[in-house]
Amino acid sequence: MEIEWIESQFFSTEKISNEMIIIHHTGSHNGKINSLQGTISWFKPDEWRSSRQVSAQYIIAREERPIIQMVQDEHTAWHAGRSQWEINGVLCHNLNNRSIGIELQGDGQLFPYTKFQYEALIWLVKQKMEQFNIPIELIRGHEEITSRKPDPGPYFDWERFKKGLTSVTVPGPTDDDGDGIIWLDENEKVKIPSGKDRSILEVIIDFFAGLFK
Repeated sequence: MEIEWIESQFFSTEKISNEMIIIHHTGSHNGKINSLQGTISWFKPDEWRSSRQVSAQYIIAREERPIIQMVQDEHTAWHAGRSQWEINGVLCHNLNNRSIGIELQGDGQLFPYTKFQYEALIWLVKQKMEQFNIPIELIRGHEEITSRKPDPGPYFDWERFKKGLTSVTVPGPTDDDGDGIIWLDENEKVKIPSGKDRSILEVIIDFFAGLFK
């Protein structure tokens, strides 16, 4: 997966930490999904505007292409607005300076997201979870941290997304469909290769299977 850098003017260098990941959608107009270029231009206008200054760290397009990054992870993007969530037992406000914002091109109130978007989102979020030690419980939709916003909406498949986050990538004959991933589900049987590799995979599978209990 590749990342393309296009810098937004709308950010601040002051940030507390990266404790959350917040998922958004770019929205639509008159039933038509806002274009990728339109979203980029909104975050990086040709001329400075003093109002409605918004941005996010990342944008994931509907079609296969590099993920767009517009604000450094270490900087504060302006995506969460008036918001609140409990982090480590403390109710925190203004989550911009505690989070990474990811925009999905689309409107989750009207349209499903694409296969590529789930793949790219899972890949990106896994990287950030590991890099900043972010637990899965602090990956939230914009609609969860404020009553003002509806995204990523009912068409966002949280079960599919979280299942992807807890998948194990392994080589060899266990990969029945050739995508390099074993999906762990307590209701499904997972084939494990015999011999030396068996004990290693059993430990991994037992660990992740416990997450679903």
